Formats: sequence, C-alpha cells, structure tokens
Amino acid sequence: MEVDLIVADTASLQRYRERILHLRQRAAPMILPVLMVADSRSRLPPRVTAELGYSVDDIMRIPTTQAELKTRIDNLLRLRALSQEQENNRQQLEGVVSALRTLNACDKVIVRAKNEEELLSSLCQTIVDEEGYNLAWVGFAIDNADKPIEIQASTGQAAAFLSDLTLGWGEDLKGSGTVGQALRSGEVFVVNDISQEPTLAHIKERARLHNLASAITLPLIFESGPLGCLTIYSQNREHFGQDECQLLKRLADNLVFGLNALRTLRESQHQSAEIHYLAYTDALTGLPNRRHFIHYLNGMLDTAEHQETSGTVLFIDLDRFKLINDALGHEVGDRVLLQVGQRLKGAVRNDDQVIRQGGDEFLVLMNHDPRQGGPSTREEIITNACALADRIIDHVSEPMLEGGFTHHIGASIGISLFPDHGRDATLLIENADKAMFEAKRQGSGCRLLFSEDLSASRQQRFAMESRLREALENQQFELYYQPIFELDSCNIVAVEALIRWPQANGEVLMPGAFMPVVEETGLIKPLGDWVLETAARQLKAWHDQGYKLSMAVNVSLNQLHSGCIAESFAALVKPHIDPCWIHLEVTENALMTDPEAIERLLEELHTQGFQLAIDDFGTGYSSLSRLQHLSIQTLKIDRSFINELEKPNSKGAALVSIIQQMAASLNLHTVAEGIETDKQRQILLETAGSNGWGQGFWFSRAIPAQALEARLREQ
Repeated sequence: MEVDLIVADTASLQRYRERILHLRQRAAPMILPVLMVADSRSRLPPRVTAELGYSVDDIMRIPTTQAELKTRIDNLLRLRALSQEQENNRQQLEGVVSALRTLNACDKVIVRAKNEEELLSSLCQTIVDEEGYNLAWVGFAIDNADKPIEIQASTGQAAAFLSDLTLGWGEDLKGSGTVGQALRSGEVFVVNDISQEPTLAHIKERARLHNLASAITLPLIFESGPLGCLTIYSQNREHFGQDECQLLKRLADNLVFGLNALRTLRESQHQSAEIHYLAYTDALTGLPNRRHFIHYLNGMLDTAEHQETSGTVLFIDLDRFKLINDALGHEVGDRVLLQVGQRLKGAVRNDDQVIRQGGDEFLVLMNHDPRQGGPSTREEIITNACALADRIIDHVSEPMLEGGFTHHIGASIGISLFPDHGRDATLLIENADKAMFEAKRQGSGCRLLFSEDLSASRQQRFAMESRLREALENQQFELYYQPIFELDSCNIVAVEALIRWPQANGEVLMPGAFMPVVEETGLIKPLGDWVLETAARQLKAWHDQGYKLSMAVNVSLNQLHSGCIAESFAALVKPHIDPCWIHLEVTENALMTDPEAIERLLEELHTQGFQLAIDDFGTGYSSLSRLQHLSIQTLKIDRSFINELEKPNSKGAALVSIIQQMAASLNLHTVAEGIETDKQRQILLETAGSNGWGQGFWFSRAIPAQALEARLREQ
C-alpha cells in the first residue's frame, strides 16, 4: 500500500522514528511528507524540533482550526504530488532527449536551444538560410471567440508579408486559407501556386508583391497546449515536391519533440521552484522557515575560513500571544503573526534574515555589520546583536489592532554567537532557545546572551521536569493546610490548601522551588486538578468528622485558560463535597490579563457553586469599578499591608481600614494574610469587627492534615 502522508504525535514520532525514516528513504526521490501534531500547551523539547526538516516536514500545534488543519494537509499533499509530477516529468524528459538523439534528421538548432523563443527564432532563420526559402514563420492557435493565430517567430526576405496580416483558424474568412485548414484538420497543406489557390484569393496580390509563389503549412500537434503550425514560402511554383515535403514533415515532428522537451523542462523547473518554495518557506507568513535557516546557516558555517565570531542567531518568542489565540481564535492569531513578521522585517537590516521557526517563535540571522568596513570584533557583534534585539522588542511591543481589539504583545529574545556557541545550525538554535527561555523567566521584553551556565541551568530544569512528571504520576505530592481563623474568637473556620513536595532525603520543597517549572511545562493543569480533588476529598473527611470548615484553593492563570474550567472544576469537586465549601483564590493581576474572559469565567464558576476570592488584594491594578461586577465573595488583604500595621505613622492601617470598609459596602468578606503578631490581630479586629478573618504564622503555619485535626480537636 502506498503512503501519501504520515501524521504523528510526538510520542509516535519517537517510537516509530526509524520506520518513518525508512519509509521516507524508500519513497525517494519522491517526498513522503510527515506532519507532527503537538499540544500547544506544552513546549516542544529541542530533540523534537530538531527533527523538523529531517524526519518531520511540518509541526502543527493543537488545538487548531479546521481551516489550518486542512491547509497544512493540503500543502503537504501538494508537496507530495509535485514531487511525483517532477519525477514523472524527469522520466518523460529523459525519453524525449533520448528520442531526439536517435532521430537522424534532428536539427542542431533544436538540440541546442535553451528556450522556446530561441528555438523558434533560430529554426526559422536556419530554414531560410539553409534552404533559401523566402519566408518561414511559426504561429499558435489562440482559443478564444475570434480564434486568431499568434505568430511567435518569423524571418526571411518577405517578412514584411506578415505585417498587418490577420490570420485565423476558425470557419470565417481569416481561417479559410490553407493555414486555418491545416490547424483544423491536423493535416499538411501544400499550395503549389498561390495565385491559383481559391482559398487564398484574399492575399494573392499581397503574395505577388512579396514574390511568394508556393507554400507549405505543417501542423504542430502537442500532447497538451495550443496547436501550432510551421509555414514556409518559396518564390518558386511547384517548389514543394514529395521528398521535400517528407523532409519538412520530419523537421516539424522534430520541432514538436523539441518544443515538448523545452516545455517539459520549463514545467519541471517551475515545479522544482514551487517544491523548493513550499519546502523552504513558511506557509502562513511567507518568511523562510526553519529548514531554509538550517540549510543556509550550515552552508555558511561549512565554508567559513576562520574561527572568529562572525554573526549571531536571535531566537524570538512572543509574550502573551497564547491569550490572543485562546480568546479570539487562530484566525486572528494568524493575522497577528503576519503583522509580527512584517514588524521583524522592518526592524532588521537588509543583510539580516527573518525566519519563522513555528508557532509564535521566530529566528533572525545577523551577520557582522558591513557598515564597519570589514570583519567586526566579538564585542562589536554582541553590541550590534543586543541593539537589534532591543529594536525588535520595541517594534513588537507597539500596540497592534487585529480582530476588533488592540493587542499588547511582547517578545523575549535569546542570542547565540557563531561559531562560538556551535558550528552547527541546530545547536545554535538550541543555545539561542536556552537563552530565550532564561530571558523569558526574567520577564517580558528581556534579551539574554547564551552562556554555558545557561546550558547547565536548562539541563537542571529538564531534570526537574522529569522528576515532576514522575512525582505527579506516583502521587508524591502532599497538601498542607494553613488555618484561617476568626479575628475575635481565634476559632478555625477555614483552611488554605498549600502544596508541598517531599524529597527522598527528608527535605520538603516549597512551591516556589518547583511551581515555575510546573507552569512552564504545562503540568499545571493535571497538578491543579490533583490539588483541587485532593482538597475536596480531605474536606469531606473533615465534614464527616463534624468539622464544618471551608477550603481555600489557589488557581493559576494558566489553569484559567485551558478550556471548560467551570465544568471540569465542578466534576472534580462534586463527587466529594458541595462546591459552596470551596473558595477558589485568583490573584488580582490574573484578573487583568483578559478582563472580559476572566469575568465570564468567574461567573460560570460561581454558577457551579464555588466561592471566589481575590488573593493578594491591593498589590495589582484591578479597577474598582470592575470589582463591583465580578462574581467575587472574598478579598484577601495582602501581607504587605499587614506588615505595616505596627509601624508608627504608617499608612498601612489606614489602607487596611479602607479596604475593609469598601469590602463591607460591597458585601464582601475579608481575610487578612500574613498576621505575625497578636498586636496586628487586635488592630485588624478594631477595624474589621467580629466578621473579619485572618491567617498567618502567629496562629499557625501550614501543617499536615493530621496535625490540623489535632488543632481542631483542641478547639
């Protein structure tokens, strides 16, 4: 069974890689395209992206639109079809060339012609020069209503005969002559005496003035394309005898062979160019793709005659682009990528190359600055690369209008030097990617030069990711619970679930040590689901023991953009406890990433029964006018305000009081975070009254479930 396209995910690619390579090698010289699909929520490891151009021709991130999926598949199938056509044409061309070589009567002009125009012009000239004919021309039938004949080449003493002469191949007067009859019938027509030929009465006088007495028209019939004819005139009557007609007919056959060969070659070259374009160009942006970049840069590195720094690779990853795709769809996202591609081209110099790596990743290849008048020093190249990176960040960060919204995206850029950081294009991309990753961790709009320390850090991160996946699969995480108490009675009324990661050496890792990697690798969704379900199960156990507590669970921004949140959260909780006992905590800054979408999501979560709280309130930039429209029941006052309560002349107490009064007017509950002393509790009690809650180390750190149960029994 013949395979036209292979579609594989990352796991299948790794498992069947050798089989796929075998199938592609067996299909050669024809192309067997491979499309790899990958989850857009997780970052592709370099070992997978390195397969692009080797065992994989294209990478598609899912979820995606049906239109993009169809376009990707159509392009790859077109690539396959073009390679098949090219191979067929190559075989056909070999047959044509072989036939031309075996034909004894094949004219040298036909063999040596490089293009159709040269062939026709040289052939007409040779016919006239060698045989002494007065006129020779080649024309082709045009398939429209008037059915004209377009003369492509002509030469001879009587060339003026053709001036202002209208020829056709229809049934009207223009096509009534021997030329029209030859084209319509496909037969050779010979006129031994033009003056006596009734069908040529309308040009008889013109022929006499140009000393044309006889003529032969030989139809040119091709496998495809318009019909043509070769027409030759002589000043002598009865010039075209049987032997000469056979010779000229053979010449016409050779001309057809020659034209077919040139047209086949031209089509093959066109298809080769189209195959090259498809293989080395990004379908969306029209920019060169990763395959082009690797091919070009490897060629440049192979021919380099020195070891000095000669250029840089910039790896560009867009910030906040995923939010556009998720909120407005891939069509709007694609149009944003088109704008980004244009902005990158506007930011670089003429000698630099902009490449789309895939997804929201781009590459820029920067050679040394030619304005320096020679090879630049390493320091100059680094300075130029950093300046270019800053210019790119500025260009990309400018507001962008698309899909009816103004978007503010950013860029994080990693820089690698060649040949300092690798004499292989793939390695240079990987090292620039590592630098980009570290730049992104520093915040949006940063750029960073690769170093070996970054490589070691990246390896540690990959090791951490592997351990995290193993821990999640084996349920090695634990939940600790920090009590939330009434400010006046100090009774425990709720707890906040906080994740911990016990290690084999007895150490217990806090979230700050591993949650950034969880967020970056897309593990936040399964880990967040585990936290929510485990917390709900534990809460049910406490309720069964008579402890009617509420449970606060932190929710990550990345969890809020993974789709069907309200329903999936409810499905995790409802088998164990009513969602009204669960308080989902969202940071104030998370509310501002996509306000309209977050507002809808909070309403859906509240409809499912969840209580909702704004965590770290007062540290973000949420609008108070929007606050009244959000489905929020609790404000958690950030610890930074609580820390100020005991300081003389501090504004902290006033701000806390204002927040508590505002919450009361909006019918919102408050929880003061980070209470460290009894004095802080007393101050909060004075401003909040008996309805205020608090949490902090003064009362209790986060503790295991059994330790919390002991506290509850004491209470």
